[in-house]
Amino acid sequence: MNVFQLGIRSVVRKPVKSMLLLLIVFVSASFIYAGFACQNASIQTQNEGKQAIGGSFRLEENEANRKARIEVLSAKIGENVNGSLDGYHKEQLPSGEWMVWTDNSFETLTYGDIIKISEVDGVSDFNITTANTVVNPVNFQRIEDKDVDQSSDQLGVSLRGNLQMKYDFDVQNGNIVVNDGRMMNREDKDVCVISRELAELNGLKVGDRLEFNNWKERETSTAYSAEIIGIYDFVQKITPIMSGDSYRAENIIFTDLRFPEKAEGCEDDPLYQYATFWVEDVNEYETVRERIKSVDIEWEKYDFLDNTGMSDTMAENFNDLSKVSSLILVFVMVSSVLILLFVFLFWMKNRVHEMGVLLSIGKGKGTIVLQVLMEGLLIGAVAFVLATFSAPFVSKQVADYLVGYQLQEELERNQAEEGMVAKSVTETESSVVGVSVNIGTEVVFFTAISTMGMIVVSVLGSGIYIASQKPKDILSKMS
Repeated sequence: MNVFQLGIRSVVRKPVKSMLLLLIVFVSASFIYAGFACQNASIQTQNEGKQAIGGSFRLEENEANRKARIEVLSAKIGENVNGSLDGYHKEQLPSGEWMVWTDNSFETLTYGDIIKISEVDGVSDFNITTANTVVNPVNFQRIEDKDVDQSSDQLGVSLRGNLQMKYDFDVQNGNIVVNDGRMMNREDKDVCVISRELAELNGLKVGDRLEFNNWKERETSTAYSAEIIGIYDFVQKITPIMSGDSYRAENIIFTDLRFPEKAEGCEDDPLYQYATFWVEDVNEYETVRERIKSVDIEWEKYDFLDNTGMSDTMAENFNDLSKVSSLILVFVMVSSVLILLFVFLFWMKNRVHEMGVLLSIGKGKGTIVLQVLMEGLLIGAVAFVLATFSAPFVSKQVADYLVGYQLQEELERNQAEEGMVAKSVTETESSVVGVSVNIGTEVVFFTAISTMGMIVVSVLGSGIYIASQKPKDILSKMS
């Protein structure tokens, strides 16, 4: 009877021990599958994460160029001369002091430049956002702290216009969500979205109209009306850009792009603070950036920023997932080898009679170890097949858990460091978490090699027990 036949008989003759070994190898193989699958899932998740975050560029005013333009215009007007030129104004007050200021036409991003960039091949969409504009609330009350001296405040509310509100940075960052009504889009005109707190204070609902005018000329300036089309709730409070209740989060009112300039009394003189451009394919991010940089506009006036840092941060975060997957593999393999080593040692110590019989009929120590190895490989093969069938489910659960954990870590880090949510949890999880785990031929091959390798190492390690004893010592232990 050869070693293979002896191995089969031994496995069948000891069902309890065989089932124990089967269970251990099955669990080990399942987690080895999960480890290899998670490494593949982490790469896939990095790509999906970049798509979920999206590649975008932001255009804003360059402060150094702004100061240089002011100096040039001041020199053109002349020293100690009242005058205005290209949106820059200087005037000497009765006290003898000089007052200088700029208007919207000087500060705004140029609409034509924005449109040129939006037409670049590879740019899928864009948004324009106005500066926060303080206006007077005509037919409603703002929210304010009654215990604070309001004498230095404009006693108004802040309007922020967007070409498409869904792309506003506070919406994108997940700081606010619109639960009643909707956000404004390109086609909307004279509409607004208000905070829940402002709505409750004034008994407002979707469909009502609010009126605003110039806060500097409350009694005489024209009032403009906007229909409420949505009411937003805070996920994370918006940090005010300036002190005072006019800028507090609850008093921020989102409007269509052109409404703030009218309510401010500067119709046809907008103040565009940001323009954001989304890349259709993030894999072409650098290519699109180079195309944009070649557009013929006055680039010296602008800062052109990108969110590569955000993508890199998320990619780095998911690179950590690959490291975690590798650690899982190492931990599972080492712990499995140790457990199997003790199992096979237990087997051998409890099979002294059998080994004595084999030695008495002329079988060598190597043959005995080979038989135990054959038993382990037979049971391991069955456990591996069972693990292969369960691998897609187990691997998906482990991958989803690890990706979700990494994503939650990223969100909490952003909350701690920036005071805001990096992306709304629901939105990002639905885009990134729940990755499909593909158990391909390569994963099956490496798992099979790893599983059988652990059994071989464990048996050979436990075989030291036999090799360290003389045949007569083994025979003397026979009852």
